[in-house]
Amino acid sequence: MSQFERQTATTSRNTVPKGEVSGVLETLAAGLSMVISRPYLLLLPLAVDLWTWLGTQVRGDALVTAMQDFLIDRGGSNGASVAEDLDAVSGSLHVNDLLATLHPSIFGGLPLTSLLNLLFSFLAPAMTVGIDREDMYAPWRDGLASTVNSGSWEAVVGLSCLFLLGSIILLPFFMVPLAQAVRGGPLSAGGFLKDIVMGWFRLLALGGIVAALLTVIGIPVLVVVQILLLAGINLVAVLSLILIMALAMAALYTYFLLDAMFIYRVGPIRATRMSYAVAKNNLGSCWRFAAASILIATGLLRIWDVLVENPPGIMIAVVLNAAIGTGLSIASMMFFYDRARLPRPLNPPSSLFGRR
Repeated sequence: MSQFERQTATTSRNTVPKGEVSGVLETLAAGLSMVISRPYLLLLPLAVDLWTWLGTQVRGDALVTAMQDFLIDRGGSNGASVAEDLDAVSGSLHVNDLLATLHPSIFGGLPLTSLLNLLFSFLAPAMTVGIDREDMYAPWRDGLASTVNSGSWEAVVGLSCLFLLGSIILLPFFMVPLAQAVRGGPLSAGGFLKDIVMGWFRLLALGGIVAALLTVIGIPVLVVVQILLLAGINLVAVLSLILIMALAMAALYTYFLLDAMFIYRVGPIRATRMSYAVAKNNLGSCWRFAAASILIATGLLRIWDVLVENPPGIMIAVVLNAAIGTGLSIASMMFFYDRARLPRPLNPPSSLFGRR
């Protein structure tokens, strides 16, 4: 029996028996219950949120100012009004919040760990952003360390990339313990470190594949749009609608991509195939689970906006958001793992950086 078959045949204490699956609500409840029984899973999201809040604050005012100047000079008739609207962003833009982009965080907002979350954040940014620091208890608003306000937009962009890179580097430290808790069984220190390192390589491979796809698909689309515009045909609205619909379907089918990568220790291509198979065979329940998870996560962000107006509320928001956000991540892994073990054809992993 291959290692993949042994893994899929193992019945975890934290999942239902093979051949059976829990419903959406039961899985969400099981994920939250695991957080209570394994509070150490909260350490990383708590540490990230505390550092994001209390550590050095990096303001992005220079980038906003550069964008405003560009809009006023080249934004056409509406450029000045759009530039004026950016004043509201300038007061609340903290570049260091990007460190929490991929983790449960009251500052980072909805974790961008799936294409569906990313698409929803693009379509409804007001619902998915983190708390507005202007709503926080004023003496605790800017943390305990210094505030850096760079005068160069290039420096702001560079620091943004560094914080995003830091979020990616920290992601395996968050996902590997969750995956092990869902799989069950022992994990040695050496095995843990190996999973972390291989997780970095797989994320790097995923980034390369995404960049390649954007290049291969994006450039021809832009060329076609430009040709149509030169011919006097404006199909931007129609093409945008088609693109959003296509991305929505792709987002659902790849919703469990990271879960597959870390649970089964496979590369991005194999993980995409496994996520697609689970979503295709459980389309209705997958939509319900994804919608429920996003609804819970975004709804809580708006509750935290109210709680952070006083000191105890800030701590309550940080702890509860870490607990519930981690529980949602565990529930996603459980939902995928239970259905991936159903008696359907899932071939042994053979993709890039996947174990045989």
